[in-house]
Amino acid sequence: MLAAAEAHGFDVLLIDDFSRLGRDLGESWQAIKLLKYWGVRVIGVSDGFDSERRGYKAEVGLRGMMAEMFLDDLAEKTHRGLMGQALAGLSAGGLPYGYRSLDVGDGYRREVSEEQASIVREIYARFADGWSARRIADDLNARNIPSPRGGTWAQSAIYGDMTRGIGILNNPTYIGQQIWNRSRWVKDPLSGRRKRRERPAAEWVIHENESLRIIDQELWNSVKARQKATRARTIKHHRNGRHVHVRGAPKYIFSGLLTCTCGGRYVMVDRYRYGCAKHRDRGPSVCGNSLKVPRRVVETRLLRGIKDELLNNPQYWEEFEREVNRLLVASRPDPGVALSRLRAAETERDNLLKAIRAGIITPGTKAALEAAEDAVQQATQLLTEIEEHTPSQILPRAREIFRQAVEALENVDDIPAAREAIKCLIGEEIRLVPEEGVLVAELEGGLTALQCQLSMVAGAGFEPATFGL
Repeated sequence: MLAAAEAHGFDVLLIDDFSRLGRDLGESWQAIKLLKYWGVRVIGVSDGFDSERRGYKAEVGLRGMMAEMFLDDLAEKTHRGLMGQALAGLSAGGLPYGYRSLDVGDGYRREVSEEQASIVREIYARFADGWSARRIADDLNARNIPSPRGGTWAQSAIYGDMTRGIGILNNPTYIGQQIWNRSRWVKDPLSGRRKRRERPAAEWVIHENESLRIIDQELWNSVKARQKATRARTIKHHRNGRHVHVRGAPKYIFSGLLTCTCGGRYVMVDRYRYGCAKHRDRGPSVCGNSLKVPRRVVETRLLRGIKDELLNNPQYWEEFEREVNRLLVASRPDPGVALSRLRAAETERDNLLKAIRAGIITPGTKAALEAAEDAVQQATQLLTEIEEHTPSQILPRAREIFRQAVEALENVDDIPAAREAIKCLIGEEIRLVPEEGVLVAELEGGLTALQCQLSMVAGAGFEPATFGL
């Protein structure tokens, strides 16, 4: 709707009442401001709201706050209703893999789906026998067994997170323990995305129901023991300083920009190399591209190709030169300000001279006149400098500056800034295409289609990169 309004697709927006525009006060305010800016009138048919009426801002605040409070109250009542369902042992939302939902009149009750339950038992047994989550996922995909969401299996869906009880191997429902109110979802006010927050254990609603058990206790304990041992080794590995993982912004220049022909992302699959995430997590039955490439090779050869393109293609230097000229012109001081200062100084000086001619002389007259003369001289000098200021005095080194900036592309300390600059040049995606055991990077963004050979036959070494435009 906002996109259509910005494109001037309509002049008036009719809504049932103001709450239909949004139940978040901040979002409603922003929407109204945008619509007003685009010349769109907003009318509430039921409540009489009119964005063209005087005092509409007060209405936006009051109605928006009421709508937001209504939503909070509705959420609280819904949560209370679900709490009653959970205390009664009924389903309070979400259906884990291995179960189906049965309508029992006053709610829905879970019951075991034997077809899916057999897959759950198989996953637990194989993991306890030493299979990795990745190997299990690959086997399930090779047998075309649908995942919980109907697609292909990923190792993350199987291994999950022990702490948060996420994933097939961590769901306590499989041992007859139904837990509700373990977490809540909050909306990030900056990104608008929902994020999961864990609740304290004291707020959990736990209902024991042996009829829901799929995994016997001994197998469950065996899986937990292996997970804990793996976790202990990982923590020790981190403490020894052999590996550091930092959450947050991408750590490397090309992180998140590399994709495989299968549509998956090329990610760091070990300490040194990029590989296809789908091949790693879902197995060769989903993506057969097993080629990996060292991060250093990717950065060195892609950056070399980008640098060669920037330095050898005149269009980039010309664009840089145009931008330098624009900035230099924009940075030229405003002569109007200097002229105003000159006129003010001259007026002050002339007034003092008139006073002296009229015989009005005080002990401070001489000092004031000298100060006024200095002000006139400084303003005149500034105005002369502004009029003589031209970009051509600085431009001779522009080409040298451009070359130095391009040459230093890979040596930047600010990774986010470097990533944004590169994305402007190459677009949002670099496709890594396997061709007879060779990975070729295809860049089809801002640059002329650039191709870069990254590696040779899998298992062999790496040959010097070749680039073709």
